Amino acid sequence: MLHVPYKGQGPAVLDLTAGEIHLMFSGAGTMMPHIKAGKLRGIAQTTEKRSPLLPDLPAVAEFFPGYSADFWTAVLAPKGTPREIVARLNQEIGDFLGGDMRARLMADGIQPAHTSPDGLARIIEREIATWGKVVKAANIKAGDS
Repeated sequence: MLHVPYKGQGPAVLDLTAGEIHLMFSGAGTMMPHIKAGKLRGIAQTTEKRSPLLPDLPAVAEFFPGYSADFWTAVLAPKGTPREIVARLNQEIGDFLGGDMRARLMADGIQPAHTSPDGLARIIEREIATWGKVVKAANIKAGDS
């Protein structure tokens, strides 16, 4: 494959739907409307398991066991933020991601997940370990493009 850098997903999706490029990696939120409209065909999800958002789309791990490259977002606070404030923020975010907001996010192709601050720390540690190996193996340096 040849990597073609784009300035954002919008131009890349336009070129993909126009047939100018053959494939791209992107989050479900960007691609789901095009897949559901029949303009694009999903090949696989990079998550460990199939997503309830696109249950017919296989996970890469079904072909390459252990493979997982999730897109995720986290809310972080400055180091030293009191634990009671972190706990309160975590509770409020968990409440916010439930109910109506959860349904809205899922309709937009985003599968919300909530964890504890310790759970998030474990996710970050796992990601650093996983992608650190990739960076080292590929000899990637800061500023490489």
